[in-house]
Amino acid sequence: MLRNEQLITAIIPVRLSKDKLYDEPERINRIIGQLPAPYVPLIVDYGTCAERAEELRNVAQSTNTKIVRVETGDVPFSVGHARDIGTQHATTPLVMYHDIDFLLSSDGYMRVVSEARLRGMPENAFAFFALPGAYLTQDFTRTYLDLVASGDGAFADLLVHDGVIRRDTKVFEHMTFAISAIVASRYHLLALGGHDKSFSGHGAEDFELMHRLSSYYRKGPRSRDYYKNTKDNSIQTYEGFRAFFALYGLDVFTRGIVISHLSHPRRADPGYIGTDNQARVSQVMRDYDNGVLSLPPLADETSSENTLVLVTPGSAPARALRHAFPAFGKHHVIPESSFGTAEDLIAFIREEGFTRCFMLNPYGNPHRLSLYNALKEEGIRNVAYDRGAYNDSWFFDTKGFLGESGSYDRSLWDRPLSEDEKISTRNWIETHRRSNETLERNGSRLGGQHLRQILKLGDRRVLFVALQRPSDTATIHFSGPSLNAENFNTWVSRLASEIDPRRYIVVVKKHPLESERPDIDNVIFASDDTHINDLIELCDKVVVINSGTGLIAATYGKPVICCGTAFYAHDGFAYRASSVEQLIELAGQKLAVDEETRLRFVHYLVNNFYSFGKSEYDSKVSASTGSTIRVVNRTVFSEIRGLTADSIVLGHPPKGVSLDAPLFYSYGGRTGIQMSASKPQPKSAPQTHKLPTQKPQVQQPPTPKLQAAASLGGKRKINIFRRPLVPVVRPFVRLLGNPHDVIQFNHDPTGFFQNLKNVRYQRIGRMLFP
Repeated sequence: MLRNEQLITAIIPVRLSKDKLYDEPERINRIIGQLPAPYVPLIVDYGTCAERAEELRNVAQSTNTKIVRVETGDVPFSVGHARDIGTQHATTPLVMYHDIDFLLSSDGYMRVVSEARLRGMPENAFAFFALPGAYLTQDFTRTYLDLVASGDGAFADLLVHDGVIRRDTKVFEHMTFAISAIVASRYHLLALGGHDKSFSGHGAEDFELMHRLSSYYRKGPRSRDYYKNTKDNSIQTYEGFRAFFALYGLDVFTRGIVISHLSHPRRADPGYIGTDNQARVSQVMRDYDNGVLSLPPLADETSSENTLVLVTPGSAPARALRHAFPAFGKHHVIPESSFGTAEDLIAFIREEGFTRCFMLNPYGNPHRLSLYNALKEEGIRNVAYDRGAYNDSWFFDTKGFLGESGSYDRSLWDRPLSEDEKISTRNWIETHRRSNETLERNGSRLGGQHLRQILKLGDRRVLFVALQRPSDTATIHFSGPSLNAENFNTWVSRLASEIDPRRYIVVVKKHPLESERPDIDNVIFASDDTHINDLIELCDKVVVINSGTGLIAATYGKPVICCGTAFYAHDGFAYRASSVEQLIELAGQKLAVDEETRLRFVHYLVNNFYSFGKSEYDSKVSASTGSTIRVVNRTVFSEIRGLTADSIVLGHPPKGVSLDAPLFYSYGGRTGIQMSASKPQPKSAPQTHKLPTQKPQVQQPPTPKLQAAASLGGKRKINIFRRPLVPVVRPFVRLLGNPHDVIQFNHDPTGFFQNLKNVRYQRIGRMLFP
């Protein structure tokens, strides 16, 4: 990243107080003056009264800062809603929520940029962090501002950090290791739906947002009694969600970054007092975890697109597509069933000024197909969405759907590849081949040769037939010469009876989601859970109607014969059989895939057309057919193509931090975290009836070798400078004591030494942990 490249929008939400309670415009001016080049300031005026609105416009004009004015009437100030509006209007990949009472020096803001770079942001949209914040005393606020004004802001930041370390109450009143100054991907925040607007005014709205952000990036195990709102900023006890959220700012703190919360008089406006946010935040978190709460994604107000999204709000597809919505730009979500006829849809699109339409599989039902055909006839842009043929692949097709789409035209992909492109494509193919993952659930890999022995095939060459679902879109609408699944089965039966039995054997596998095998004469059925890659490895050729298995096999270099209309049936990549006679003829010939064609087409699919995202599925059995239906309820996209001019790179959710890392020392390291996290979480709703139970028998701990008393009493706080000594001392406690000694030491190092019988050990404890 270039030093002056715009990276972070500092969103400043504000509603000036009617009585000019303190110097708000001056504070905004000061923030903007300290922000270095990678930042873009953005003021969100959330309903400032007419008497003072001009002050904010003057600040924006004098500092060349964009301002977004929101007319709110009598609606109380909502800091979360104001931040979301800023996110929608931001133009940088990252945003930072910056209240007007926050401040860092220019050097401090640049260190925040470095923190973002350290986490691979913005290429990894799921990474985020929060700044630690110190609430300065009134006296030290003046000292801090004087230093900033004199150009010594970096030293002012250092004094704040030092004051927190020394717990100097002259410097700060209290601090939190993860204040509402969150730094995150703008795109990800839009996809999550921003803040929950049911939280009024100030308070707890940032906790609820961090709860959803952390559901995509779990930095460590959740704390004991996670949903408990402890109202305690201490990080010595790993309890409640505040302790867990501290993990997203603790590492920032250890590198010396603390944003200052400047002292100011407390406001008494509606939205600042009298809210129930703190009381209800825990239940809102539970509701999200239980799937009860699902905020709609936010629109991207900077986009020129206005997309009509034909899905049912809150449905499984709508939830699964969450991270596609920001790429729709401005959008309206309306069920396709709301349009009785295609004429209704066309008229609505033109009346409302939509630039395009989005729908799921256009062939999914007759009504949707009629809408799709009407859009094509009227020349209205449309995006069709469905699952791709590779693992974790999806497509947003702007040129049609499957076999009738122009997105697979040879002119789009048949171009020479560089040597690096060839190498990367071969590597991708090999990784896909070695993966045990499949589009549908398969059994364990056995290997082609082992499978040959199980099926007792001898030395005959295998013609592998991958059956498709009779009710599948591709089978019904794109079976081509083979007509349908039932007729295709007759082709397979005839192939098996007429091919030379001395040289060939036909092996068939039913579709994994079908409940019964069809009757096909003269073939051998592989076990229903046979891994598809083993069958591809085993066979000489693959026969399909147009199945994704055919694309995978051709990708691996196997000859594939398509009996229907397949989007991948290009010369040099796959073969087409226009009749059963041609199928039999091709099956007996020596066929091959052209290496250059294979690499070019696969490269195009993987790098230019397909989107990729890991999905979670719910499965249910159809009452009418008995077959299994799989419904996607969440997709975590890593890259999205087709909705915007450039690909949207989201990356993969970061992995958590090792429990042996210093990040967890404040909580007693691995032992302290595991003890807390292993205890049962509170249930979603309180129990209304209690049954009488026997008094539980308490198991007594083993007698400590180093300790006289089993009770540690209340837990003592450790000076922050002494906390790194905990993991250093722990091995000696383990060596001289027993496992229970270690547990008690982790729980309270100071109390552990104070309760020892040996006076010499007590003295050592007082030196280590005074």
